[in-house]
Amino acid sequence: MSSHDPSSSTAADVAGGSYRVCDTVVLVCLAFASSIIVFTVAVCFRRAVALQGYASGRGAAPAAATVAYAAVGGSGMRGLAPSALAAIPKFAYRRGAGGGGGWAQCAICLGLVGDGEAVRRLPECKHLFHVECVDIWLYSHATCPLCRRDVGAAAAAAGDKV
Repeated sequence: MSSHDPSSSTAADVAGGSYRVCDTVVLVCLAFASSIIVFTVAVCFRRAVALQGYASGRGAAPAAATVAYAAVGGSGMRGLAPSALAAIPKFAYRRGAGGGGGWAQCAICLGLVGDGEAVRRLPECKHLFHVECVDIWLYSHATCPLCRRDVGAAAAAAGDKV
């Protein structure tokens, strides 16, 4: 007779089936892989929601800019002071009002600038950005994000003219 007779039953077979060590290892590996996948999806979803809130919400960005400025603050500050940033005028964008009939795109968030959105045009290089996008940038840098021209001196001169 063979060592494994299908007609013979053991206590494990009667209780609901027999499991081998290999089956347990496979189940543990599947559970671990599933948890990694769920964790990765959760992290990606959280990042996507955060980025979408920044890109489309436009209302939360100034608070983030204030936090970014406070984090840089003090003697290690590399960007513009709030007073210098306030000297750069902001206005509501109107398509075709600047001489060009085309559309404008913010080079920071890569979003199209819609009619009525608040924008800043940097005084020296004339590049146009969403207020929320460029304010965050200028709190930590004193240059144009597109051409890297210095904005600090131009902002001070614009403040003197106003």
